Amino acid sequence: MSAGRIFAIARRVIRQILRDHRTVGLLLVVPTVLLTLGAILFRAEPAPMSLGIANRDQPVAVPMAARPIAIGEQIAAQLAADSVFRVREVSEGEADALLRDGAVQGVLVFAPDFSAQFVRNRKVALDLRLEGSNPGRSAAIAARVTQAAIRALAGMAAGGSQGAELPVTLNATYLYAGSQFDTLDFVAPVFLGFLALFFVFLLTCVSFLRERAQATMERLLATPASRAEIVLGYMGGLGLFALLQVTVILCFTIWVLKIHYLGSLALLFLVIALLAVVAVSLGILASAFARNEFQVVQFIPLVIFPQVLLGGTIWAVEEMPSYLQPFAYVLPLTYANRALRDVMLKGWSLGDIWPNLLILAAFAVVLTLLGVRTMRRDVA
Repeated sequence: MSAGRIFAIARRVIRQILRDHRTVGLLLVVPTVLLTLGAILFRAEPAPMSLGIANRDQPVAVPMAARPIAIGEQIAAQLAADSVFRVREVSEGEADALLRDGAVQGVLVFAPDFSAQFVRNRKVALDLRLEGSNPGRSAAIAARVTQAAIRALAGMAAGGSQGAELPVTLNATYLYAGSQFDTLDFVAPVFLGFLALFFVFLLTCVSFLRERAQATMERLLATPASRAEIVLGYMGGLGLFALLQVTVILCFTIWVLKIHYLGSLALLFLVIALLAVVAVSLGILASAFARNEFQVVQFIPLVIFPQVLLGGTIWAVEEMPSYLQPFAYVLPLTYANRALRDVMLKGWSLGDIWPNLLILAAFAVVLTLLGVRTMRRDVA
């Protein structure tokens, strides 16, 4: 083994990479940008959960107590003091509307005889109504509400109220989904979107770049076909395989992994298919800036990872720092994730999610036009 030959080969590789300024830039800049985004998101303080309280509880006077018992008021005070909640007073009649609009994630209802029931039965039954589309958040709200009730009752007992045993029962109802939905059901919609975007983008980038490297593109441009026709033709061919892949991903997720869902499968397919069209357009556009397949691979963290971090896959867009949220709204995966979760976890119909589909279609049109324009510049 010759150290000289090894050194010569290493020097040739280093010089080859250094001559590719675009690759060097991607190697150094992209990881820094992604690490910065990750650090901001992981260190950001979680936004407080919005909890509505419909308190109709009537205080009850008891012989041994210095003042009437108002358990609903005591529990509400405990919840208001909890930093994880942003508590607001609501009426019981508007609970479902607020949950559906996302104004609150849960509503705690105290019936008029809530305190009287406690005095009579020596226990409390909490009526908690949850939005339900996020199982982790629902479990956290239920746990915090139960703890607040226990603290309130324990404080009353310490102040001389009656009773040593203070059992608390939680009766949770869900506007969407329910207790049978688990964490996998919550993340499955965004994984569907991510997989469709990632693999279709990669397939398109490599395929389109190969066509350019083999001079097939130049030969096509010498024909009467316009650049728009060429791009649309490639979108049709690549789109067919994208739809095939989307079908496999969707069927495997639903029937093999047994993911719970509420909405229409046809609507799910429509959302993912539209995202796949966006991915094809994005791949064609990105391939125009890559000179080899190595650079295509470098584009993956630049194009895909920011969408995963900012598109609502891990963190909800509304819970991100305010200065990052505008970036989320210019990413197509944000709207696909919203539509997929709304269909699978809330059972929403086309009439509910059409704004997200319209934005995805607009992304596809704009990216296709940019792809056509970029190809014109690249060939000229």
